[in-house]
Amino acid sequence: MNRNAENRGRDFGADAVRIAALFMVLWVHFFLRNGFYYSKVTDAGGFFTVMWRIVCMCCVPLFLMLTGYLKCGKPWDRNYYRSLLPVLCTYVLVSAIQLLYKTLILKEAASAGEWFLSLLRFELANYSWYIGMYLGLFLVSPVLNLAWRACADRRAHRGLVLTMICVTFLPATVNGTVLGNLMPEYFSSLYYATWYVIGAYIRTYQPRPRRRHLALLLLAGSALLACANIATRTEPDRFYSGMNVWYNGLIPGAMATAAFLLLYQFESENRIVQRAAAFVSDMVLELYLLSYIADSRIYVLFYGEYPLCAFLPVGILMTAAVFLLTFLPAMGVNRLSRWICGRRKGAGIGQG
Repeated sequence: MNRNAENRGRDFGADAVRIAALFMVLWVHFFLRNGFYYSKVTDAGGFFTVMWRIVCMCCVPLFLMLTGYLKCGKPWDRNYYRSLLPVLCTYVLVSAIQLLYKTLILKEAASAGEWFLSLLRFELANYSWYIGMYLGLFLVSPVLNLAWRACADRRAHRGLVLTMICVTFLPATVNGTVLGNLMPEYFSSLYYATWYVIGAYIRTYQPRPRRRHLALLLLAGSALLACANIATRTEPDRFYSGMNVWYNGLIPGAMATAAFLLLYQFESENRIVQRAAAFVSDMVLELYLLSYIADSRIYVLFYGEYPLCAFLPVGILMTAAVFLLTFLPAMGVNRLSRWICGRRKGAGIGQG
């Protein structure tokens, strides 16, 4: 951990994880809105694009691990629940903005009751499904913390992590293969709790594998899943997302953990870089939720049937444009939310 950042209460590595996860989300939305899933994978350029899409699916696990990394040591008291208020405040503010956008620009029609119910269901602001999941994780995390503290040593912590992996990751990995439905799937939807305890393990023991080994693991995992994707697809030449390219498979799990271990080791002695990373990191929630508006405009105006080999350069331009167009509105919502909640910097989603 960077000593200067640590002395100021910032963890530069945590900021790096958060910002990287945000840009992976922007890339996933770019793939979703530009015909990627109907494109033919017929050459090396298409293969590498599939690999990059698989890497970008580490986005949600990175956010969830970061939550466990930062919250595993938090005391269970009144202030713990108060830290949820900025997240809900930001969600309501962004929902209000998107309501105006949908009614005035997109001309969507619904009754006041329907809009209100969509707000309660975490559907009024597009992409806000994550807020609903985060709320559940937030409420159950004190129980996870109690289980974590009850483990006496590293061996017990490993046992807890491996148990969670077995009941949540193994079913998605082995079921549906030649092995049949070998594993019960009753608890596979609790994958978010598994990512939480993995983050807690990293925070507790601070493992620091060699970065080149982590990079090779990411490369090998994405290449393996890309090959499996091609071998198991049911539609000729098209991307197939059913082969463990999700948040709770063993190989995606290993990849996302490697990505976290790689990113959280980042350091910088440059004050400008530290401050810029902290500034963007504090607005990740607002940038994520508000990016829907830029997505809905840019990907309509510039939609095209790109060859897969062009997805990487075009994606760089498009995701950069979404980020830049969303930046100022996100900064405004972030400042307003902080003023309403009387919160300090860095009290939003995925923060400590």
